[in-house]
Amino acid sequence: MRLRAAVLAAAVGVSGLAVLGTPAAAAPHFDNAPSVQVGYTDSATPGQAYDNTEDVHLPLGSSVDAAGVTHTSRVYATFDLALLKGKRFLGSTLRVREFSAADCGKRAIELWRTERIGRTPSWRRAPAEITKVDEILTPEYCPTATISFDTTAVINAALAAGDRKVSFVLRVPAAHEADPSYGRRLNWYNSVSLGVQFNAAPKIDNKNLYNGGVPCATKAPYPALAFYGVNLQAVGTDTDANDQRALRFDFAVWPKTDPAARTERSTEGRQSGRAAGVLMPDGLFADGVTYAWQARVGDGFEESAWSKVCYFVADRKLPPAPQVTSSNYPLGDPFEHMPLGEPGTFTFSGNGDADVAGFVYGWGVSGVRQCTSGELGQTVCPDLFTAPGAVRADVPGGTATVTLNPPATFNTLEVRSVDLAGLTSAPVRYQISLSQQSYPVITVVGAQPEWNKPVTLRFSTSPGIVGTTEYEYELNGTTQTVPAGEDGSATITFVADRLTGFTVTVRSHSANGWISPKGQTTVRFSGAPRVASEVYPANQVSGGVGVPGTFTFSPPPGWTQVQGYQYSFAYGDYQFVAADPTGQATVTWTPEGSGNVLLSVFAVDMNDNWSEDENMYWFDVA
Repeated sequence: MRLRAAVLAAAVGVSGLAVLGTPAAAAPHFDNAPSVQVGYTDSATPGQAYDNTEDVHLPLGSSVDAAGVTHTSRVYATFDLALLKGKRFLGSTLRVREFSAADCGKRAIELWRTERIGRTPSWRRAPAEITKVDEILTPEYCPTATISFDTTAVINAALAAGDRKVSFVLRVPAAHEADPSYGRRLNWYNSVSLGVQFNAAPKIDNKNLYNGGVPCATKAPYPALAFYGVNLQAVGTDTDANDQRALRFDFAVWPKTDPAARTERSTEGRQSGRAAGVLMPDGLFADGVTYAWQARVGDGFEESAWSKVCYFVADRKLPPAPQVTSSNYPLGDPFEHMPLGEPGTFTFSGNGDADVAGFVYGWGVSGVRQCTSGELGQTVCPDLFTAPGAVRADVPGGTATVTLNPPATFNTLEVRSVDLAGLTSAPVRYQISLSQQSYPVITVVGAQPEWNKPVTLRFSTSPGIVGTTEYEYELNGTTQTVPAGEDGSATITFVADRLTGFTVTVRSHSANGWISPKGQTTVRFSGAPRVASEVYPANQVSGGVGVPGTFTFSPPPGWTQVQGYQYSFAYGDYQFVAADPTGQATVTWTPEGSGNVLLSVFAVDMNDNWSEDENMYWFDVA
């Protein structure tokens, strides 16, 4: 055995095999094996065991105390090898650091492997020494050197034997062990450490291989992939902490019939357990050719085996544009021929071209397949014909019929053919116009809406629309439904408690599947005070010269405290009237002449601030 103990200057750190000044990076890896026990024995107290204790440096060799008693000591250490399980072991070093020496001209230390130790032994019950591991006989850097012993061979042997722990003893050679001049002490803080170098080989996950957003296929029929979307993805794992975000993935692709025409692409700095991928150059693929591919993962030191082989068919050909027809919404004069309250029936045709697998369609723009990200970060593309706005042809190149409700007065239905790879044709645009009578009508039941008071709205359809079953309406961001009555109408009641007013959007549903375009009404509440008069209602001719009228002022929406109101009749000077506890005020005014009159009113708050908005109340004196 070649013994290769090394001695380093005291500046060397305490960690196992770590390289000074170099941060942890990709494989191989350095760590300290967990310590199970560190302690020493003393021949003067043969039945006593001494564990490593704070501020007590570990004696090694012999020394004589003040009473003339000789103490001979050995240092024992045991380490757990669990962190090496399943890893590729590369090397190890046991290290100690000296604290003092009896004679810096002399140093002789041996490292032996012993029987496995569960706890620090006594001198009397010292474990058997199995094999000498390493030794040092040179005195450099005394008395505070860091000394390392090569333990690679003995750890290899322990791992091969399936040992879960390994124990050592540090001692002065038998020829010098009784000589006090060879005695020394080891630093308690640095203790005894076992640095290990290892690597866990990365693994490729054959269950998580993806191409173009679909799982790996090993049997025909193989998925068709658009030539510009051949995104190959694989998941690899590495249990080494420092490799979790430092993996390299290699991808290889070749024509199924020509394995020699192999092209490889790589991506680096990828995460363990997450999908990593490369986008292969589109010029690599020929239309209709079947390609094979596989992947592997590496950590900078080792590489996994190549994955299983996956296959796909490259598609570089766009399908032809479809033909679009309708039995009840024909092209021509849209206003003359469009039915009222009837869903449209549309037929798409691939004109017999077998490359047409189906169609994508939509109002204004045709739909396309929306791919998402899976739980491992892989691209997931759903089946083309499970997404809204997509329909499969009855046979390749055949037809498909859909029933649609035009959403507005003027509509463009856009349709594209789509093949199995998701490639779409140029669009065909089919224009449709509806009668204004298609919209539901919204009317206010009773008085005009006032802030913070109940409002009732009535929904109804034109006489040409029959079989209305319900109305779907949206009020302040919430969508609800209300059933239609026998006459086809419905009402809703709510409190108009939003200062900004309210917007109601509604569309009718009919028994034949018709869903109307949306009708809408919007009410905004003014920030001005409200004015009411029974004798002189707004915008009406009433009363007469000399006929007095009372006018009641109420707070603007949202005002909880009102001092009073500033008001002016017929452009006269403003006058102030105080509000009662309810925030209202009433004034009486008698016209001296007939004709149009303006009453201008501002609310006044408790700080004498006038409202920003003015109520300009117009009425006509008879």
